[in-house]
Amino acid sequence: MTSMNARLFSLLLLLGLAFVAQTSADEVWLGTSDVTFKGYSFLHDFTGTVNRVPLKVLVSQGANGRIVSATSAVEVKQMNTREEARDRGMRQMFDEAQYHLIKVEVVNADERGLKPHGAQPGTLPVTLTIAGRRGTANGAVTNLSESRDAVSFDLAFPVSLKMFNLNPPAALGGIIKVKDTVDVTVHVTLQRRTQ
Repeated sequence: MTSMNARLFSLLLLLGLAFVAQTSADEVWLGTSDVTFKGYSFLHDFTGTVNRVPLKVLVSQGANGRIVSATSAVEVKQMNTREEARDRGMRQMFDEAQYHLIKVEVVNADERGLKPHGAQPGTLPVTLTIAGRRGTANGAVTNLSESRDAVSFDLAFPVSLKMFNLNPPAALGGIIKVKDTVDVTVHVTLQRRTQ
């Protein structure tokens, strides 16, 4: 086997192992998340919601404990601030015509780090893909409630609009502008899928 063929074979083997690692799980949890986001402007703040976003969580055994991965997608058109003009501007900012979804991922997170410790919240790195750009936000996990087959918790994290190259719409000829950081809170409810 030539060195080029050997490298190609090694690469294919690694990609195949990565695919198997991503698709195999000891447990599958399904549920929904209810999202609340809060934006800040120089005149007044606003909130918005997206409800019942489907969520899939895979839990597998890693070398040092359980590993959690999750995927979800928020439909931009479902984001609602209860003000049509602002919602229209928000959809335009996200380029909803081209990017219909905000992709949310958790990749191989250590389950121990997710759980709050006393007064300290747990932590969860969340990878977001917004308008074709990827970025990571560090989430705080609180209000954890778990049983053998059900889990619920709150996850809060800030999102920088600049990180995703988003330019929020301005009102009154540019006088009223939205600040860079939007605070996101997600209430997650999951049920273990039985085989």
